[in-house]
Amino acid sequence: MRNWHLYNGMLYRNGRIVNESLLIVDGIITAFGVKADQASLALGQRVKSFDAEGCLISRGFIDLHTHLREPGFEEKETIETGSRAAARGGFTSIYAMPNTEPALDSILQLEAFLKLTEKARVKTYPVATLSKQRKGQEPVDYKALTDAGVRLFSDDGDPATDQIALESMNHLASLGGVFINHLEDKSMTNGSFFHEDIPAESEYLMLKRDIGLVKKTGCSYHAAHLSCAQSVRIIAEAKAQGLPVTAEVTPHHLLLNCDDIKEPLGNYQMKPPLRTRADQEALIEGLLDGTIDCIATDHAPHGREKEGAFGPNSPFGITGLETAFAALYTSLVLTNRLPLERLLEALTVGPASICRENDQIKIGVSADITIVDLNKRDKIGKKDFYSKGTNTPFADKEYIGWPVLTLVGGEESFNATN
Repeated sequence: MRNWHLYNGMLYRNGRIVNESLLIVDGIITAFGVKADQASLALGQRVKSFDAEGCLISRGFIDLHTHLREPGFEEKETIETGSRAAARGGFTSIYAMPNTEPALDSILQLEAFLKLTEKARVKTYPVATLSKQRKGQEPVDYKALTDAGVRLFSDDGDPATDQIALESMNHLASLGGVFINHLEDKSMTNGSFFHEDIPAESEYLMLKRDIGLVKKTGCSYHAAHLSCAQSVRIIAEAKAQGLPVTAEVTPHHLLLNCDDIKEPLGNYQMKPPLRTRADQEALIEGLLDGTIDCIATDHAPHGREKEGAFGPNSPFGITGLETAFAALYTSLVLTNRLPLERLLEALTVGPASICRENDQIKIGVSADITIVDLNKRDKIGKKDFYSKGTNTPFADKEYIGWPVLTLVGGEESFNATN
């Protein structure tokens, strides 16, 4: 069923929340308000009605930073399980980072990836590597990949070397691609796990280098998972200079700081690490004032691997797709730290402007829709995740505001009542 009449809900579009109905026909948004109500009557049983009383209707969320692990690490996650988790979290588009085995560094690997995404529950797009095999030495064929539709490039998990950073920015500037960097000077962080031993300098000094290269090349640049106040200031200064720079922040860096870390330690082990309360506050302010463009989950599942004892080989990253909106809404919106409209903008308009997807609910576009029950109280236990990853500090915590219906092209991808 790709025909839907969504009524009695609060609709987010054009930056405002209004009480308005929505009609979807053949997976396309066709009418609002009274016109939607009247047209749905004419369709009769050919349309499925959804009473959205007490619910928010939004353009589906977009995640620019998702680790799906496939190919190569299917014991941690697959495209099927990760996209199913995304749909549950209200995400209708996700961008898969290329730190897989093999890495997505060629047209051959792109074709293999696109074949795998045929089983995805949401729109699943590729992020290609900056260098062959993510080794920071040989450039990939940027033109072939951009001609094939790839827009985002990153060696995520590893920072871009000086050589690759300059060469790739020069190429991508002329091709319309976006350079994304994992900001970590590993000479400062090797063997370390938490904030005390992973200094903020390892992030913001590399960001300064990158901004200098953006000035030289004019390349569109996106800073991944900011974690410190210095990085927020650098991004603000770059934007003030009119540079083509954007940035993201994760839910965990917005909601937690190093004082929150407790057992099990693996649930709080990520890169970049959780930093000070002052850093956390700077990230929230940066999101509020628009210095930070979007929220990205950095969903980084490790299957059941991190449920055991924390040790020297414990992998970095936590699961994030399924709890993102509820945790953010409860902790930031309901506490009056962030307007609901700004949260929605950071999950839709912000990322859409970077990846060049449609950013609004409007007539004539694909019905990629998320409906959130703003009054629903719930929690996800470790045994209840759709993702294979269960390592997260947000498990077993009650939050308010959960997605209850996710539509992708009008097709039901998640329904909380099923």
